[in-house]
Amino acid sequence: MRLHHVRVLGPGGLSMPQTVEVNAEGAQDRDATGLVLSPGWMDLHAHLRDPGFPQKETLLSGATSAAIGGFTHVLAMANTDPVTDRRERLESLVARSDALPIRISFVGAVTVALEGQELTDAAALKAAGAVALSDDGRHAMTAVVLRRALEAGAQAGLPVLIHAQAEALGNGPDAEAAAVSDALDAMRTMSAARLHVQHVSTRRAVELIRAAKSQGLLVTAEVTPHHLTLTEQDAWAMGPQGNVNPPLRTPDDRDALRQALVDEVIDVIATDHAPHERAAKEAGANGFHGFETAVGVVLGLGLNGRAVYRACISRPREIVGQSLEDEWILIDPNEEWTVEASSFKSRGKNTPFQGRRLRGRVLMTICRGQVVTERVMQHA
Repeated sequence: MRLHHVRVLGPGGLSMPQTVEVNAEGAQDRDATGLVLSPGWMDLHAHLRDPGFPQKETLLSGATSAAIGGFTHVLAMANTDPVTDRRERLESLVARSDALPIRISFVGAVTVALEGQELTDAAALKAAGAVALSDDGRHAMTAVVLRRALEAGAQAGLPVLIHAQAEALGNGPDAEAAAVSDALDAMRTMSAARLHVQHVSTRRAVELIRAAKSQGLLVTAEVTPHHLTLTEQDAWAMGPQGNVNPPLRTPDDRDALRQALVDEVIDVIATDHAPHERAAKEAGANGFHGFETAVGVVLGLGLNGRAVYRACISRPREIVGQSLEDEWILIDPNEEWTVEASSFKSRGKNTPFQGRRLRGRVLMTICRGQVVTERVMQHA
């Protein structure tokens, strides 16, 4: 497929309009004036709820939703039922992912049943296909267990992704700062361990990570679209629909997160896609749908092309050692649209952006040389 007059998003930002040939079986050439061709985005943090919670999401519904949102590679967390803490469970998931429209990679649990006590077999999980280790959804590890987990991850060649929230302290800023501080302290005695801090939400955590990076520690971090755009006032206005973990914070925290992303203290934008059925959300379940609004929300931040490429395309893959393959998305950066959750392909309709106007939307997603999703294109 040839795209004429398209701008290409690369490491250096946006190119001038040009003609580009993309491997997309059966797709017709078209005028792409005003459109942006981007390598497929990677989501480093998503909950696909499979196995165990089909009413919330399945591998297929999640992968389809992600494709519509512009993600061609998604990292699925281990807090399923049963937990992905054994080699055979991970092997089953990897085998099932072969038939999905996009690439799904899997995280193995750090501790058995996410209970923070007994370490899983990191080497066996790596052999089964795990690209990282995480107890995300929980952080019940003591400092001793966390240090042992980082050592095991280093020996297996896997990064450890931590849910930055000390369980005993709740979900306030102190809990996040304590978890980040403990993890960074553990890193100071290790040369090969790789630590990744998930869903950073506070200025205090940002400053801890900033200092650690300046000291040469191998730490990376992520932030969600909702923590970059919304605050606790938005959460209060939404009632139970605004419940998320970590909670939405103050405007000062949000501003610190935005600056940290520009400064590369925070490396990645990751959705923390956490789908729930209506009854669970109304009962107070934490988490937001993330896939199908991500491009519009991220483009609304006003980041330059280099920053978007780094945070959504290159750094996520670098952190978990994945290559950028034949994966592309075509974006209309100027399309304005209203979020209507009932149209989501995900089973989770729990978005904090319901009814909001966003600017920027994915028109086509290509993965493995196949057009896996396409909307009607005004520019065709």
